[in-house]
Amino acid sequence: MSSAGQNNADMLVRARECGGCQVCCITPTIDSADIQKDCNSPCRHLQGGCDIYETRPQVCRIFYCGWRRSRDFPDDWRPDLSGVFAVLEVNTLPQFKPLAIALHLVGNPLKTVRRPDFIDFVVKNVRSDVALYLMLPGGKGMLSSRLPLNNPPIMAAAAQSRADVRIVLEMLLKRLAAHPTTPYAMENSGHDVST
Repeated sequence: MSSAGQNNADMLVRARECGGCQVCCITPTIDSADIQKDCNSPCRHLQGGCDIYETRPQVCRIFYCGWRRSRDFPDDWRPDLSGVFAVLEVNTLPQFKPLAIALHLVGNPLKTVRRPDFIDFVVKNVRSDVALYLMLPGGKGMLSSRLPLNNPPIMAAAAQSRADVRIVLEMLLKRLAAHPTTPYAMENSGHDVST
């Protein structure tokens, strides 16, 4: 699980709470010395909530999704309700801003990329030189599939219309879904909580 900047709870967007959302306990791969979990596999401690919440590992304590950390995400984009699990990452590509955004599609991906608010979010960020990635969770033991959204087809479509952007996003989603997934070998061991 990646969390750019290692922000703590004091740096979260006010009035946004995780509530019943548990996407961060299911979707990402977690590979730390304290805990390991496969992509798209619920943590075994997820029993209607985290049953080790008070003693959860540090990697879980410091992680907050992009929706909790940034006002740039609409209020109704809580991951379990929107189908978009946004993760803020450190960007290393010099042509983009220092923070990148990985958009994991965890609901109905096709429905998500067709939504006007999703399209507008993509257009706004690629025009603002934010490195943006479209992602689909991989299966157990696999990496998530990932494609950059800062590309000429998206930029050309953004100069035309929302409908043109939607067509390009649908094409990219089809390419992403057909992309062969890559196996992931954990670097750490001894605390696998995958179910």
